[in-house]
Amino acid sequence: MAGLISKVFRAKWLLLGIVLILLLIWILRPFLDVFIYGIFVYYITRPIKRWLGRYIKNEGLLVSVSMLLLALPLIILITYTLLIGVSQLMAVIYSHGLASALPSGPLANLTQSFSGLESSLSSGNFTAQNLTDITHEDWYVMVSGYSGNLPLIQSIVIATGSTVADIIFKLFIIFLVAFYMLKEDAHLQRWFSDNYPGIMAEHNRLLPRYCKAVDADLQKIFFGNLLSIAFFAIIAAVVFEGLSILAPDTSLQIPSPILMGILCGASALIPLIGMWLVVGPVLLYVAGTSLIAGTLFPNIGYFIIMVIVIFLFVQTIPAFVIQPIMARGQVHTGLLMFAYILGPLVFGISGLFLGAIVLVLVTHYFGIVMPEIVRGGHENHDIHFGL
Repeated sequence: MAGLISKVFRAKWLLLGIVLILLLIWILRPFLDVFIYGIFVYYITRPIKRWLGRYIKNEGLLVSVSMLLLALPLIILITYTLLIGVSQLMAVIYSHGLASALPSGPLANLTQSFSGLESSLSSGNFTAQNLTDITHEDWYVMVSGYSGNLPLIQSIVIATGSTVADIIFKLFIIFLVAFYMLKEDAHLQRWFSDNYPGIMAEHNRLLPRYCKAVDADLQKIFFGNLLSIAFFAIIAAVVFEGLSILAPDTSLQIPSPILMGILCGASALIPLIGMWLVVGPVLLYVAGTSLIAGTLFPNIGYFIIMVIVIFLFVQTIPAFVIQPIMARGQVHTGLLMFAYILGPLVFGISGLFLGAIVLVLVTHYFGIVMPEIVRGGHENHDIHFGL
């Protein structure tokens, strides 16, 4: 017993550090999604910061300009596009009589709130009242009916902010986290190297190599893949919307153009076939509906132009411009797709980013850390055996 007490006493500072870390995790746990979003904003803004660093020397001003130029407008644009996409998805469900497959009541009210908000934005009649109508109580009433069957919906709504005050506060924290990561990342790296040189040097500088590989792949995934998906989706949505507006007949309109654009962006991750998974069925649908309506051959010129425009401005030109930055690093494409799909199912909306982060950490742990440890273990075993 005395020996155990003696060991605990000698490890008192280590135990105190563990307690403090656990306390910090407990405090920050409700804001996990906020920090994940902050990491995403950091990675999509860092290349812009490095480019602007040649012209702006003040670090605080450099970070602020970088975030204002890219992060804030991009997030607003993506959010608005997703809002319209959700509205069009629900319209498709209701128009094809699939609403009965959805639980009635709260979910229907929730989608009506999104649709009403999107309509107000589209018509230019948006006011603060449109947003404050979705209060915490409304969210709770809409979701609580599913607390027994669909608890994930309630957790997602609460986790992403259910009141205007929550949304504003969390957005502030997201950009604050990204701001200080952009401003202090190099300083933090130097501080760790100066204070823990032994950890940095052990196992042939294993920790720096692991962190560098993780950082490089997160940069490629967040700035390369996710940003590319967003641009593909926005470009496709704009082209589809424009073609639908210019269509000489309703049978030649692309159904739910914003939703189809989002699906095009998501399918861009798939090698070889990519967006053809969406573009092909869309063109076949338009050709079929117009053929049935008897409007295809009278407007065959427009249909050919539509095919050419989609091929050039959705399939070809964006691929030449954006595809080169969609490098996936050391992460397998199939695993990355599973992370994008399963992450939101497990962790909610933030899982879109958290799943990718976990995948990168695990991939490089087994690709860099484990081989080095095993190799070091074999070397130590050989030396001991020789002695």
